[in-house]
Amino acid sequence: MKKLFLYVLTLLSVMSLACSAWTRLLPTTSTPEPEPNFEPVTTRLLITPESLPEAQVGVAYEVEMKITQNVTPVGDMTIQEGTLPAGLEFIFLNGEDAAQIKGTPEEAGVFEITVFAWCYGTQVSGQTLMKKYEIVVKE
Repeated sequence: MKKLFLYVLTLLSVMSLACSAWTRLLPTTSTPEPEPNFEPVTTRLLITPESLPEAQVGVAYEVEMKITQNVTPVGDMTIQEGTLPAGLEFIFLNGEDAAQIKGTPEEAGVFEITVFAWCYGTQVSGQTLMKKYEIVVKE
C-alpha cells in the first residue's frame, strides 16, 4: 500500500510538472480590448412639424412635435423662450421623443415660442435642438 501511495504521489508530481511545462510552450493570445469611440455625434436633430397650425379661440387645439435623427433618447423638451396663449399647455411625452401643445386657446394673437430639446449623451455631450415657432390664434 505504501508503494502504491508513493507511486501515485510521484505520478501526480510528474504530471503536474509536465502540464506546467506544456502550458508555457503554448502560444498565448489575449482578446484585444475594443478602442472606445468618444467622437461627438454630428447628426443634426430634426423636429416636425416645420410650423404650427393656426388655432382659434374656444376651439380645441392639439399638435405633436416629434424629434427625429436622434442617436439616443430625448431627455427633455421645454419652451426655452416665450409663452403659450392662455388655455394651451406644453407637455413633454417622455419615452416618445416628442411633445404636445394642447388645450383650448382663450385669447387671440400671435405667440412666439422657442422649443429646446436635448438627448442623452454616451461618453460625450448629447444632441440638442432649438426651434422657433409661431402660433397664430384667431378670434
